[in-house]
Amino acid sequence: MPQAAGQHYFAVKDGEKMSVVVAAQGVFPLVRHGDKLEAVLHSPKYALVKGGEYLPVFVAVRHPEVRTISLEGRNEFQMHCELETPYSLKQVFAVIKLQVEGESGLFLFEAGNFEPGAPKPFKVDVPIAIATDFGGLYELCLFSNGREIFHSLLPPGVMESALDRMVRERIKGVKDSPVRPFVGPTPEYPRTLLRKKVDGNATVSFMIDTRGAVNDPAIVRANLSEFGESALDAIRHWRFLPEVKDGRPVASRAEMPFEFTSPKNE
Repeated sequence: MPQAAGQHYFAVKDGEKMSVVVAAQGVFPLVRHGDKLEAVLHSPKYALVKGGEYLPVFVAVRHPEVRTISLEGRNEFQMHCELETPYSLKQVFAVIKLQVEGESGLFLFEAGNFEPGAPKPFKVDVPIAIATDFGGLYELCLFSNGREIFHSLLPPGVMESALDRMVRERIKGVKDSPVRPFVGPTPEYPRTLLRKKVDGNATVSFMIDTRGAVNDPAIVRANLSEFGESALDAIRHWRFLPEVKDGRPVASRAEMPFEFTSPKNE
């Protein structure tokens, strides 16, 4: 089962000091030395260090499969999934914090660059001492250019509290401002329509409260009901910067359209 996660920097022992990891090359961490990124190759020692602020972007972790296996005399923890985001992200890497059968550790994996709306297969394999039916704890952290980013496996309470702080900070001191999108996921293309290979669209309406959270979403229009339901599921996870009048956040109603393009590789 996933374990609670929070905003971190991912650090590696770099000589006599701990340096922030800003990218990965395979399973090797890259740190910044002056204007260059250099790999730390020898027995890296890692730490997740609390601090900083999430980068306000969101990655959907689609269809995660987690298990431990025994293969050719080796035992492994495996996680397979798809990653999708509406944002253009560079130098993304994943950190798995794993605790199973008394073992624990931090493991780094390169995820690469992400284009908006393009699902990306992702797989991690971690050697472990014992392969059992998975009953351990794992924590997934995603980073882009060294900053932790939101993803759909984060416990709701972790995201809510972080987003509350971030929204408050961004509207502090503002006198008047319209509502603006802040962070949220791409709707998933409905799996029931994969064989039909149809494009689609949906528009949803909703209330935005004074925290920027979405309430009472409803489908306004959709060319197929499946697209409408997917758009509804996505908008529930969005957060906005609320409308501000005379220095105070106010609730407002909004609509948002979504477009769906049939995956080409299905």
